[in-house]
Amino acid sequence: MSRVIVNGWACALGCLSLLALAGPASASPQVPDVTVYDVGVDGSDTNNIHYWGQSGGIAAYSIATQSCNSGSEQVDWFTSGGSTLHPVISQNMFRLKNGRFEHIGQSWLKHGFCAVNEIEAFCAPCQSTPCDTLGIGCADTYWATLNDGASGQSKRHVNAANGSHTHSGGPTGNATIRGRLQVAVTDIDPAQNPGGEYFIEGHYVTADDAVMGASDNNASWRRVNVLSVSNIDGGGPTNRESPAIYAWQDEDPQVDIVTVKNIENGGAKTSFYLGFRVTALGGGRWHYEYAIQNLNSDQSGSSLSVPVDPTALVTNIGFHDVAYHSGDPYDGTDWPGVKSGGEVRWATVPFSTNANANALRWGTLYNFRFDANVPPVLSSVTLGLFKPSVSTNVVVDDVLVPMGALAMGHFAPDGRPVPAPIITVPGSVTRNGSDTNPVGLVESAPALVGHAWRAAIELDGVSRSLLLVSLRGPTEGIFTPLGEVLIQPPVIRVLSGELAFPIPSDTRLIGLGFSAQAAVRTSGGWRLTNALDVTIGSSQ
Repeated sequence: MSRVIVNGWACALGCLSLLALAGPASASPQVPDVTVYDVGVDGSDTNNIHYWGQSGGIAAYSIATQSCNSGSEQVDWFTSGGSTLHPVISQNMFRLKNGRFEHIGQSWLKHGFCAVNEIEAFCAPCQSTPCDTLGIGCADTYWATLNDGASGQSKRHVNAANGSHTHSGGPTGNATIRGRLQVAVTDIDPAQNPGGEYFIEGHYVTADDAVMGASDNNASWRRVNVLSVSNIDGGGPTNRESPAIYAWQDEDPQVDIVTVKNIENGGAKTSFYLGFRVTALGGGRWHYEYAIQNLNSDQSGSSLSVPVDPTALVTNIGFHDVAYHSGDPYDGTDWPGVKSGGEVRWATVPFSTNANANALRWGTLYNFRFDANVPPVLSSVTLGLFKPSVSTNVVVDDVLVPMGALAMGHFAPDGRPVPAPIITVPGSVTRNGSDTNPVGLVESAPALVGHAWRAAIELDGVSRSLLLVSLRGPTEGIFTPLGEVLIQPPVIRVLSGELAFPIPSDTRLIGLGFSAQAAVRTSGGWRLTNALDVTIGSSQ
């Protein structure tokens, strides 16, 4: 399950958009937003993954990418006069094998030029422009050989946090493979990887998109069929606006993914994605598998600390990264993993010691793993940050770690803990602030885990009603033309035809609460009602 955390709530992605409680909506800023519409497919919707050959046990590829401007402003595509106001394009390959989702290849960067403003069914209507911009609703395709990394430039000259880059020299090394999407033959040969599944990713980075905060949807992934080292065919549709780590979850629903936000120099907001899966090995042992993808952080990652029971027996500590190549100066030394006291920690050399150390840089995914004789519970891990910036680390909540108490019969078949029943009586309290709102919102069914909480309107003359829910609790003293706002933003607007709010079947929610308020329409217009402060109870 993918989720964001709001005051301890695990809220499934797809929670409804925020509702403005009163007043006309302000004008939205014009935002350029480049996304990857298709990957591994050319403009004729034909599979387009090119194999260039091998050298020294390394196979080289390039993959087609098709971009789309899904924003409300043109995207810069300038190149004349040495301009850097254009996208750079990264190509990546990943493998899922034996429950491990690993980044096995990356390319140097194609630099965009002359957007041709194509028409695609789900990138429309196209407002075509000259080729130094990508028009609103328009697509642009670089087929695989045009995306050739051999004529590209290095990632090291790109700040993905703000989308800027500088121009640099080309790749070095063997002419067959340099700069291209490089994958070790041992990682992609089907004969050497029985059961392996493969995925490709395209990722665009550009300045005007990033400075408007629209860069978190710039990567898309697709499953492919590796028939042989030299023959890769399409294996499914492009999963748009989603980084490749979500392919792991798509193949294995027991994988959890948490979005990790970071604020960097200049106020840039960047994203890491931490995926994890815990597997019961039998005999009182569990395997802990973590993957972190850095989508667009220039600050980069430098360490991962996972808390463990100090008495735990931890074995098979492992790490995996992706190789740099073609003249990139980075030190590829693996992060050593060590259990010390109450944590397992991996770390690279500090930035102050070596600016070219093996940091978790933008557009890459690293893996961390170990076995332990302690079952999982939800806790926090710490991602250390590499370059000096606003913060030195990010604490990531709601991650499974080996801190559980051993107890026979309290674990599901997948090794996750099954807590003893918790009995909490649900309830609700009516609240009306300054008593200016009409009182008419009442509870009709209690809030129980695994069930829908329901409310009703007991007011005359109501022709329509909307339920508003806040996971942040109550507030008072905010007055609008509709009445007094009694719940804290952000607010979830429940769009179903009834006043009902589903409670996930998750015992961690027992004893937590939320606040609800309704907006009702009468002959006099829309009004806000009283609020209800609701406590979630056990269904047992």
